[in-house]
Amino acid sequence: MQVSSHSLSGCVAAPVQARRHVGGLRTPAAAARGAAAAATGHAAAPCEDAAAAGCSRRDALLRLAGAPALAAALAQQLAAPLPARAEGAPRGAPSLAPPGSVAPEERITLATNEEAAGKLTPSDKQVLALNRRVQAQNRAPEDFPGFVRQGFDILIVADGYGETPNGLLYRDYKVGSGEPPQEGQQVVFDYTGYNESGAAIDSSYRQGRPAETRLGIAGLIPGFEEGIRTMRVGGKRRIIVPPKLGPPIGPSTFFSAKQCEVFDIELRAMRTCRQEQVMMFSRVVCE
Repeated sequence: MQVSSHSLSGCVAAPVQARRHVGGLRTPAAAARGAAAAATGHAAAPCEDAAAAGCSRRDALLRLAGAPALAAALAQQLAAPLPARAEGAPRGAPSLAPPGSVAPEERITLATNEEAAGKLTPSDKQVLALNRRVQAQNRAPEDFPGFVRQGFDILIVADGYGETPNGLLYRDYKVGSGEPPQEGQQVVFDYTGYNESGAAIDSSYRQGRPAETRLGIAGLIPGFEEGIRTMRVGGKRRIIVPPKLGPPIGPSTFFSAKQCEVFDIELRAMRTCRQEQVMMFSRVVCE
């Protein structure tokens, strides 16, 4: 199909071959020509390059520069601030945040069942009821906390929980005896981990033996280590780990999104460790 281009100042009208734009998208050059035409009231040559339309690139640039509306729009775009890059995002990663904004962080709020009944909106009550139904289907343990997502904020509905300065929530079902474990000691414990829906995601009981690790070597997620540090042998505790104290997310972990994790922990034993040197080899012995 042959179409004729209208004269563009300094360009000779010439027939050009109509071209399809890949995926229905216009090239940047075509978009610029369209903007210039709309700004000046003249039609631009629908050519993909200067040679195809019989005009030089210099003439085309001069034509575009003569469009005041286009020049003003370009100046406005260049003067606009760049979108804020989310904290921790790799350099060069695109940002979806509006200009001048920062990435929001989750805000965790704890409320008892009585408090929640008085301040939840009807829609929030429906969300909580759905969360409770899903937890029942997943056979979540008794008194499992409820979770209500409110945008980037999380409302946790539970009774009898304390909160540490770092935002870790905990409830002791049995205190235990003796002193809490110290830095460098080995702790032996059983645990079961759950997500917000009450589904078990990991458990030492499934593995058939207690877990063990030394404190202070980053062998546990931050929230879990903080929760077990103040336990005593024989104690049983449930902790609610907020996203900022939880595990990393990604394909190499169990977790595909930031959410709270719930752990039931029973501290079985703790051992004192020492380092032994045998010739040029060393090892840590805990007993």
